[in-house]
Amino acid sequence: MKKTILLIVALIIGATSANAQRFISLDPQNVQKAVKQEAQIDRIVKKQAVNPSKDFVYGPAVMTVSFDDDTQYEFVNLPGHTAGNLQGKFARLDTSAASTTIIQGTYPRLYTWFAMATRGYYWFNELLGGEVGDGYALVVPYSVWEAEGDLNTKAYNTAIKFTEPIVTTGFNTVDVVFKQYTSRFNSDRYFVDYSTDPNFNVYDSIEFNARGLDLDVNEETDGSKRITLPVAQSIDKPALYIRLRYTCPLPEGGTSGQPAGYWWLVDEVNVYDGPAQRLDLIKTHHYYAAFGVIPAGMPMDTMKFGAIIENTGGNTLYDAVAEEKYHTATDMVFPNVFDNYTGYSAVSATPTNITTNTYLDTLRDANEVIIGYDIRRHIEVEAQNKIYYTETPGLYGLSTGIRYKETPDATDYSEYPFEDSIYYRVSEMPEATSDGFAKWATDIDILTAGQAWAYGYVSVGGVRYYTSNAPGAKVGGYEVCNRFITPADLPANTYYAKGVEIVPAADSCDLGIRVQATLKYVDFQADDLENMVKVVKDANNHDVISHEVLTYAENTNNGTLEPRQSTTNYNSMILGFTESGITLQPDQWYYACYKLLDDGRFYIAKDDKDGAFPTFKLFDWWTKFVSTPGEESGLPTWGARFGDFLSDYNSPMIRLLVSKNPAALASINSVENTSSFNFTAYPNPAQNETTIEYTLNNKGGNVVITVTDIMGREVVRMDQGKKAANSSSRITLNTQNLNNGTYFYTLSVNGEKETKKLVIRK
Repeated sequence: MKKTILLIVALIIGATSANAQRFISLDPQNVQKAVKQEAQIDRIVKKQAVNPSKDFVYGPAVMTVSFDDDTQYEFVNLPGHTAGNLQGKFARLDTSAASTTIIQGTYPRLYTWFAMATRGYYWFNELLGGEVGDGYALVVPYSVWEAEGDLNTKAYNTAIKFTEPIVTTGFNTVDVVFKQYTSRFNSDRYFVDYSTDPNFNVYDSIEFNARGLDLDVNEETDGSKRITLPVAQSIDKPALYIRLRYTCPLPEGGTSGQPAGYWWLVDEVNVYDGPAQRLDLIKTHHYYAAFGVIPAGMPMDTMKFGAIIENTGGNTLYDAVAEEKYHTATDMVFPNVFDNYTGYSAVSATPTNITTNTYLDTLRDANEVIIGYDIRRHIEVEAQNKIYYTETPGLYGLSTGIRYKETPDATDYSEYPFEDSIYYRVSEMPEATSDGFAKWATDIDILTAGQAWAYGYVSVGGVRYYTSNAPGAKVGGYEVCNRFITPADLPANTYYAKGVEIVPAADSCDLGIRVQATLKYVDFQADDLENMVKVVKDANNHDVISHEVLTYAENTNNGTLEPRQSTTNYNSMILGFTESGITLQPDQWYYACYKLLDDGRFYIAKDDKDGAFPTFKLFDWWTKFVSTPGEESGLPTWGARFGDFLSDYNSPMIRLLVSKNPAALASINSVENTSSFNFTAYPNPAQNETTIEYTLNNKGGNVVITVTDIMGREVVRMDQGKKAANSSSRITLNTQNLNNGTYFYTLSVNGEKETKKLVIRK
């Protein structure tokens, strides 16, 4: 019943907020966040940046365009394009002084963002493989917006047309492979057009970098991109013409306070004859009851798994099913490759045949601008299962994959390579006679530098934006909630809610701020959406809340983490409920919430799921909600639904504490430290040597100390062997052979790690 109601709710939300979704992005003042220059040093290549040599070795390209010969291509503006012929049109640039001058004058923000004044073309070379010197194609809609005084009045329909056709007689598939660096915005779209008509009066299209499929709003990608054209429409052609096209319609109402897009850089285009058989895994996601930390022995509700796959070979594949393998894990922060699988899970889906001849249907307006598409080539295989291994505390992993048959009558399945895609932790559940609790969380139990939850709404020029730096996050009344789902088979009167745990973000909290926790639930019998979420009542009909907690501890905010630093050791705040006997009911949606009671800076942490760690991406708008003071008008009274790409798939580190003991927590207002060891290096900065001293607090284990440079390369490794619990040790590190600069030293105890900064200054 609840899922049916919520499906209706989701459809209502989609219908009533269709226009608002056009403006889901960072507000203009914070648009530079999309670049994330510091993170580019060790960025992880997105799954959609397919390596064309991963599963097939190409022969010679049938066409190559490297932008060093202007007879091979033409930059054209198509009908409906109003963005002009300078920043709004593709331009050919290289790494010469002349091009640098053009970038500085024509694309000033790009020049600043990529530090060209000091680092030249370093970022472009890093992101595109160092081949931009002979030329590349660039369009920067952001510069048009900036030149208009932060106003967008333009429509884009501009393309790179390759002048020579290719002959595809006898091809298996037509693969268009190129290098790109782009940042996805709201309504901008990317296409490969192909036609047997050199003038493209009639043509077909494949969309890529598609919103919600390849990329989401404000998400960027770089590297090699392969687009496989539909077989029936592209092979055995005596002349096939190809172009790459960027399009973005005129803003609704004729103007917008946001840019049409950011930038798109294209380089090294090659066209190949592709393989007869190939399967691409476009993306995977886990959603609904997917949790990063789950209480041992407590049943979980259904977790759903989805995979979008595409047959990019010349032959049809048959009976595709989704599956997962489970395994134990030892280290979440720096994942290893595990081979200790414990077997297949039960997930599966209705077998689906994946053909190569269905293609992208397009809908065009009067100016031949594509305004709709049907991605029938991408097949979504969806299944559902429960998380296993809830009995034994520890760290576990799920590996996802697709199985399929090469022929209709095949008896064995072929496998798309399984990947270690997600990790989750099982927390210890105390006995019913104990006053302790188990932790239940959607986050991944890792504190990361720079990851603070400050999402909400902000109004700019009368337009409401989702933003990652909401002013309301510092105003009393700012509230964030996180969802927890109990299954229908949860034993009655067995599990109790004891309180809420919140993890303050690193170096982002003022002392003396009061916070309070609340437990809410979804009333599926409510008559209207505005009253669906209600505060849980105890047996005496009192609201289930915690005592007011004062941020009193000196290190409540977890100190300062260096850029790129992550740790599983942190302080958290336990907000115990004031009443006992708060029973968790079966088949219910709960929200554990914290509210800021005073004005001031108090940011809780959020996990880093947008590429840094392999874990659940919930794919669910209902995961959490945010109430921003002063911005509630027109929204349900309990706050705004907020999840999915609106929050970069991240979760606030708000946990629900559960127990088999109904009594209220014996202690409240406490600060819990998860660290099982302490360590430091002195002197720091160091000259010729430094001493690393460490203490194992409550458990022993194998100790390893490593030192890495700023690029993440290991330069020193010291295996300390097994050390006893509650023991202290020190070791001298000789730094004479290390250059001056910043390094990171990591202490690992049985796979549990923490990293700190070490400066060498001789």
